[in-house]
Amino acid sequence: MIRVRQLISGSCSVMLKTSFAAIMLAGSAVGADAADGDPYTWPSYSPTIDYNFKDEFPSLAMPEKELTSCSGVAGTQSDGWWTFKWGANKNSQVTEKAITPLLARMNKDFAYFRDTMGWPPDKCVQDGYKSTVYLYGSGLCTDNASNTEKGGWQSSVGNYPIVLLSYYPVFCFDPSCKYTDRVDQMGACVHEGIHCILASMPGVKQAAWFHEGGNTWLQQQAYAQQSNSYSDMGFLNGTTYIAPFMPIECYSGWLQDGSFGGPSAEGVDKFEGGKQICTWRKYLGGNQYGNAFPTFLGEWLGLGSVPWIWRNCPGRVLEGISAKLGDEQTRRLIMEYRAKQALIDMRKWSNAFKKLLNNNFGSFIGPEWTPYWINCDSWKATPYASTTDDGSGVLTPEQRTTPGWSGANQIPLKVTGKKVTVDFEPIGKNMSCQLCYRATDGTPVYSTPVSSGKCSLKLNKAPNKDVIIAVICNTDYKYLGEETRKAHYDYRLKLVEGSSGAADIYTKWYDVDLRTEVDLSVQKSVKVSGSALRARLLDDNSTIVVDFTLPKASDVSFSLISAAGRVLQRIVSENLPAGFHSDHVILNRDNAPGVYIIEMNAGRNGSFARTVVVK
Repeated sequence: MIRVRQLISGSCSVMLKTSFAAIMLAGSAVGADAADGDPYTWPSYSPTIDYNFKDEFPSLAMPEKELTSCSGVAGTQSDGWWTFKWGANKNSQVTEKAITPLLARMNKDFAYFRDTMGWPPDKCVQDGYKSTVYLYGSGLCTDNASNTEKGGWQSSVGNYPIVLLSYYPVFCFDPSCKYTDRVDQMGACVHEGIHCILASMPGVKQAAWFHEGGNTWLQQQAYAQQSNSYSDMGFLNGTTYIAPFMPIECYSGWLQDGSFGGPSAEGVDKFEGGKQICTWRKYLGGNQYGNAFPTFLGEWLGLGSVPWIWRNCPGRVLEGISAKLGDEQTRRLIMEYRAKQALIDMRKWSNAFKKLLNNNFGSFIGPEWTPYWINCDSWKATPYASTTDDGSGVLTPEQRTTPGWSGANQIPLKVTGKKVTVDFEPIGKNMSCQLCYRATDGTPVYSTPVSSGKCSLKLNKAPNKDVIIAVICNTDYKYLGEETRKAHYDYRLKLVEGSSGAADIYTKWYDVDLRTEVDLSVQKSVKVSGSALRARLLDDNSTIVVDFTLPKASDVSFSLISAAGRVLQRIVSENLPAGFHSDHVILNRDNAPGVYIIEMNAGRNGSFARTVVVK
């Protein structure tokens, strides 16, 4: 069966399916009104992280040349942008009946990546050659394997990345194939072709986890856009949701000794008697193939943020982001990811993540296979951290699942009043605490994060099931070697007001109807004369809620405009006061999917603001 490319020899292979204190002073919170527990709104990031490869590769002609540097080629079949090559020892199951639909699939999928999403072809095409698939085990320069060996990888010939496939995934394209996994195998071939694109990029050279997670994100996003369906995603996206204490930049997840795999599988590879032994845990060992973090970036920073990483992060991802956003905003980005993860606040992907949590909640996780490195205790999977109460309301977390670098704990708290206050005592460095919950109407509510001391949140809306979540986060983003990946960050949490104690960690507190701002995809936001405008598309996919700020009292009109410039709907609101207006105007849009403009005109001088939403 095809296996995802191993980035280091013997690594875990999984079947494809400004300082912190500057922004949060000790004992205080960000924002002038934070002390009274007012809800918090995550601010935008500046400068914007966004990149469009089309600016760099405006057009590339379909190549006519083929690579000729590999010896042993006995046959070639080409179609469009792709070619397939085999040697004299070709497995008899590989025939034109399989090769033809394989090339058709590669042409189709990569045309969408290229022409619609703007991702460039691999280095072969950039230099005028067709992208190439070589048949593993057929007697080519690529390998010495037999023609019955199985597998599939991204490899290279000379200076060019190529797809190297055994007979097994190729035969899956033959209509006569009866393999039960043939659909997954065909998708895996595309996965390896994406690796050829990513291997051609100048960045992300010290983040093997992102070569996998960034790969699966691109394939996932493309298929979702084409089908307009966001209800399902790869099963390994659930690893970081069921175990949020694992770091963001982590390969092979939570290892058996309690440490974490490094960004490029540091600490993962171990051998005894010349044979590899298992160092990772069941399910969590495939953490690198999950794309929860790039999905978060795509939803909340915009789809151009992921291409930006490949162009602007030369080594590791979070460090590369910090070079643009700075230390303060990078730490805030980590906190935002972890808080929104706790509420599954991921816009159109929210219910897909919830489904993955449900599928893995309560499972027992130990070593994945034998021979293993350490027979570690089995862990009953839950996103919530186990704590003990000393009798005075001070909660101490279980040490083995305290956060790693950039990791987080989620502590469910039972509420008893209209405001909850906790006293956060970090023992580890660069820690934060934030309270959050889903209200009974399904909307997410967040407190202002603190680095230590009092953290409060007013319960202006009733929490669903009378439980809120304390999110304890470590914001370190620089990987400094063994010390980093072995570290766990401790803390204490004292219940001060409005909570009677920790709630049961084996109850699905996240399992509520998720109301979220799905499919927003803000493309532009132009502020004119101080009148900021933000349009939010709710999860009924037809209701637009508008937030805006007026510099002075004005009559205001709102227009819904098609991409062709036709006014579809107009609403007038009279005598609105100066200041911020939230959820003030609702536009019910029963139009087809597409791009729509929301235009606001305010005052006699015609000051206006525009924003674009995409359905």
